[in-house]
Amino acid sequence: MTTLTRRRQLSLGALVCAAVLTLAACGGGATDPASGDAAVGAAGEGTVDAAAAEALGGEEAVAEMQALYAAATESGRTSVTIYGPGERDKEPLYAMFAQRFPGIDVTGVYLLGPEFDGRIQAEFASGQHVADMVQAGDTSVTAHIDQGRYAEFRPVTAEELDPGFSDEGGHAAAASGSAFGIAYNTNLLPAEQAPKGWNDLLDPAYTGMMTSDETTKFGGAFGTLSHLIWDERYDDAFLEGLAGQQIAPQASAPVAGNAVAAGQHAINPFYPYSFFLRDSEQGAPVEFVFPTEGGVHISPHYLALIEGAPNPDAAKLLITWLFTPEAQQAAGEVGYFPLMPGSSAPGGYPSVDELDLLKHFPLADVGDITSSNLARVQAAWGAAG
Repeated sequence: MTTLTRRRQLSLGALVCAAVLTLAACGGGATDPASGDAAVGAAGEGTVDAAAAEALGGEEAVAEMQALYAAATESGRTSVTIYGPGERDKEPLYAMFAQRFPGIDVTGVYLLGPEFDGRIQAEFASGQHVADMVQAGDTSVTAHIDQGRYAEFRPVTAEELDPGFSDEGGHAAAASGSAFGIAYNTNLLPAEQAPKGWNDLLDPAYTGMMTSDETTKFGGAFGTLSHLIWDERYDDAFLEGLAGQQIAPQASAPVAGNAVAAGQHAINPFYPYSFFLRDSEQGAPVEFVFPTEGGVHISPHYLALIEGAPNPDAAKLLITWLFTPEAQQAAGEVGYFPLMPGSSAPGGYPSVDELDLLKHFPLADVGDITSSNLARVQAAWGAAG
């Protein structure tokens, strides 16, 4: 097990600068005339030097992205709108993308759960598409795959991606994911007394000390539990033990995070790493434990191109770029786990291909699996209640 000890004190703007400066060093950076600072150089057309080509995934990838860039700019369809639950965090990535491909604008729209589904359904019902693509979790994505709402698209940059992070039909693939672990208040719990892994959460010493978003409804807490029991290293006895720990339910993951940051509760056992970074940046007395033994829970954010997207070439370009080495590194800088093998992970953790991941959810079956697991979790919490 590893406990994060490095605090991130960078603002959103500083994260952009840090990522840009780092990648410029290995990616053929130009100079920003306004500031005099190194910046990621444009790569949409013309010759790209060897360092930039490496940062962009190789010459074949550069050629594909330049072709998509040319198609988008020639058509004038250059404004990408993307829906998903992590879009507030990913602005630094899109700022970097805009430097590589000038004139392509990206608007991320924060949507999740029923609101995400409702917006997409409404746009298909009206025929008036606003979204070009989505970047969302498995249950959000699969319902629309089944209804033919995503176009088939396999980015050339994702060839080495673990097949468990994509669907068999080529409609969705995840470039990054939300890593979940255990957040705790350092004023209430010293590091040596904090839980180090999933099974530690059953320790009677933690009874009444924990809070999370509701475990018996769709969300981060249930998603973590669902993945743990799907892996089969954790069973109904594990669920029942957790249910007996009197985990105080909150309306959402951010509310639960605030309760830990404010010292109302000591532990959040199912917390996203990106949320922890935000809390830490704001000066909250919190630390994070990422259980790297006993199964790592990463919730993939699947990218998919909307069928009938208003700006299809620009969206394909963004999807392709998000799997490149520089985009993978930038995703880690804002707290999301890069899913391409060998990519630099956030917090100094091992890359995704070196982790003991919990067993993948097959996207074709995720609806049935989720329904079954939800019934098991509700039964455990009902028995405890």
